[in-house]
Amino acid sequence: MGIIESLNIEAQFKKASGYIANNNQLAAIQIYNKLLQFDEAERNATIKLADLYDKAGKTNAAIDLFNKYLDKNNDDTEIIKLVGYFLVRNSLFDEAELFINKFSSIKDENLFFLRGLVSYHRGEYYDSQQQFVLFLNEYNSSELVPSSLFYLAKIYFKNTLYDDALTSIKKSIELSPNYAESHKIEAEIYFQKEMFYHANESINKALKLNPSVIEWRHLQIKILILLDEINKVKQNLKDAIDESESSSEILYMLGNWYLKNKEVPEANKYFEIAKSLSTKK
Repeated sequence: MGIIESLNIEAQFKKASGYIANNNQLAAIQIYNKLLQFDEAERNATIKLADLYDKAGKTNAAIDLFNKYLDKNNDDTEIIKLVGYFLVRNSLFDEAELFINKFSSIKDENLFFLRGLVSYHRGEYYDSQQQFVLFLNEYNSSELVPSSLFYLAKIYFKNTLYDDALTSIKKSIELSPNYAESHKIEAEIYFQKEMFYHANESINKALKLNPSVIEWRHLQIKILILLDEINKVKQNLKDAIDESESSSEILYMLGNWYLKNKEVPEANKYFEIAKSLSTKK
């Protein structure tokens, strides 16, 4: 390709970026489609065009675009990884499994991790566990180690292997302390082990990092009831009750706490609220 043609391609990419900045995606799409005809521009145009399709909710169009590119460039590991994560992000787990298996000869830590992740989301927990254990043995210095440990902890938790789950999630938190859901998982493990003080510490850390998840606040309140921290329960209760089954469970727990402490009128009040929530479902 000559200098003039290269400069023209560069100018077309800049023109498309200008259209996107001005919310004229259609014009940008037309330019990227033309650029696909040039070998030197095809890769970049594929990525940018697929991104526009993705943002427009045209998932299948983006996948078709990537597949056309990979039919001619099946050794482009970076695009293969990009497509793998794209499929997982869009919850296309069956498609992701087929896609990743198609490139099984490529040795790459991201694809290795994705195999475990896809198996997890397909409910194939044994296969997922095996994959993540192998991953940790082979790629023990990878940036994906905290995520692998996180999913291992979730698998162990599902299988009621709480000690193994706790070991895994603690290692994950040590390597990646600012991931809120890891602290939530740790709280759930402690809750099942009836270690409620530790569970309270963990759920507080989770909520500090992400205070907006109401299900986590429900867990916090359940823990506080079991710790007899009723004043803190009342402080947290007002903005945490909705029409969910979890809310009903909290109110029945609170009613039983008052009943156990021989405060029958107060117990009945919470039982009635819980009952009224149940009848709304």
